[in-house]
This record gives sequence, C-alpha cells and structure tokens, in this order.
Amino acid sequence: MKALTLFIAWTWIAVPLGWGVYQSVQKSLPLFGITAVAK
Repeated sequence: MKALTLFIAWTWIAVPLGWGVYQSVQKSLPLFGITAVAK
C-alpha cells in the first residue's frame, strides 16, 4: 500500500514538472537555431 501511495505521489509531481520542462525546451529551441516540430 505504501509503495502505491509513493508511486502516486511521484506521478503527481513528475507529470506536471515534466510537462513544464517539455514546454520550456520547446520554447527555447529557436534560440539555439533548432526548428521545433510542434508549435
């Protein structure tokens, strides 16, 4: 049960954090002269 709770807690934090990092990378790609695939 504790492992499941820990997994849910990590997912709860990691998903929005990962999404934020992904968005930041997408926005910064043009600065490095790399064309972003997605808008």
